[in-house]
Amino acid sequence: MQTFNNFYEDIIALPNLYRAYELARRGKRRKTEVLNFENNLHSNLLNLHFALLDRTYSPSGYKTFYVTDSKRRKITAPAFSDQIVHHAIFNFMEQMYDKYFIYDSYACRKNKGTHRGFKRLMSFVRKSRSEDYFMKCDISKYFYSIDQHKLKEIISRKIKDENVLWLVGKIIDSHNEMKISAHVENSYYFEQKKGIPIGNLTSQLFSNIYLNDLDYFVKNSLRIKYYVRYVDDFVIIEKDAKLLQDYFRRIKLFLSENLFLKLEKEKTQINKISFGVDFIGFVAFKYYSRVRSKGYRKFVSEFRANISLYHKGLVNPRENPQSLDCGRLLPRIFPVITKPRQTPKGFVIFGHLYESFISYRAHLMHSNSSVLFRRILVIYHSVQIKKAVIRGGSWNNGAAAGPFAANLNNAPTDTNTNIGFRCCSAHEMHASTSRSSGNSHVHNFAPSLDGENFAKFSTMKTGAGTSDFRGFCDEKLNWPTKNYLKNEN
Repeated sequence: MQTFNNFYEDIIALPNLYRAYELARRGKRRKTEVLNFENNLHSNLLNLHFALLDRTYSPSGYKTFYVTDSKRRKITAPAFSDQIVHHAIFNFMEQMYDKYFIYDSYACRKNKGTHRGFKRLMSFVRKSRSEDYFMKCDISKYFYSIDQHKLKEIISRKIKDENVLWLVGKIIDSHNEMKISAHVENSYYFEQKKGIPIGNLTSQLFSNIYLNDLDYFVKNSLRIKYYVRYVDDFVIIEKDAKLLQDYFRRIKLFLSENLFLKLEKEKTQINKISFGVDFIGFVAFKYYSRVRSKGYRKFVSEFRANISLYHKGLVNPRENPQSLDCGRLLPRIFPVITKPRQTPKGFVIFGHLYESFISYRAHLMHSNSSVLFRRILVIYHSVQIKKAVIRGGSWNNGAAAGPFAANLNNAPTDTNTNIGFRCCSAHEMHASTSRSSGNSHVHNFAPSLDGENFAKFSTMKTGAGTSDFRGFCDEKLNWPTKNYLKNEN
């Protein structure tokens, strides 16, 4: 087995620390902690270098908060200086370990991820029969239950540099979980030390290293062909349900005795492929796939909530209206609001809605979920129809058109030829097309764009100025507005 030694000096070298600093600040350059570190960047990096060189480095405390997704998770975020150290180690250890991971481990690795993991599972499902069986398992409280003594032992098999082991030990020992029911006692040590922080970059790598023994046990000892793992979730496909039950007993015993983890029977599913294999956000069937219903409902709920906040005018007044139209994002400055109670803390701009729509559309493209995509598209187009009326100026083209007409060098007249009219006309045509194709949601939202609908929309507040709406429609939404505006004059 290949081992690695004498690379500690490369980890703590200033060029590597500076590269780690650049990676650590991505997406959070405006945070106070990062700005304070940058005020004395060179001296801070030098102090960190000498602390690592003298082995006087000690991790700072963690900031703990909770995130509720499918379930409530405790996140422990390290200080920014510690994040730099984590990146510095990760730059080397990732390259050393990645080639020893099995091909079908898809979490936190380059050129892997959820979509490729599900694609691999779909290839296994299509090679099997609908009457074949699958077993899906989930390790109970995985990150909170990793045995720190065992993790250090596994890492020391391949890394022989004592200084690197000291630094890795410092990071592992910086956090310890309270005893929970999912913990399995390590009888080799009197002091039980469990858990690694979810917020650490190194925890992603350590989690793969820890379960690499399980992967080799499944592939080499059990000789299982169809096996895919993503973090602590894994799926096995076999022809016989009894064989899967035997695999469950042997894997459960291996995890308990060798890795001190618990595989609970209540979290294990054994069923036919024809019922669908639910894995990492998708459900795989023999001839098609779809997104998980729970995830779809959650997205629609949050998307509608953001639309509601957007229409209520919760937009940062400093934001450039031109960037609102074109969908340019400033996620680092203005956080997306997903719940109404967060309204005082942030703003919803149109770019956030656009980015959410594009992101989930790309997610849907990895499955056969065209019906769900059309439903989301209707919701998104309803925002555009209302937006065109709101930002298109005064419909009657009277004196109220004022700033909008003046900015575009188009003085108010008695004829409906200004940009506001043409924008609304383009959307009216699109709404008519949608109604003819059976998209009743658009019909209900904007049955027509005249009369009392415009009277209602004209009372809503709008920004002072807009960008060329035609370019926005063509480039960002791919709406066929050129045909509608071809003979506009």
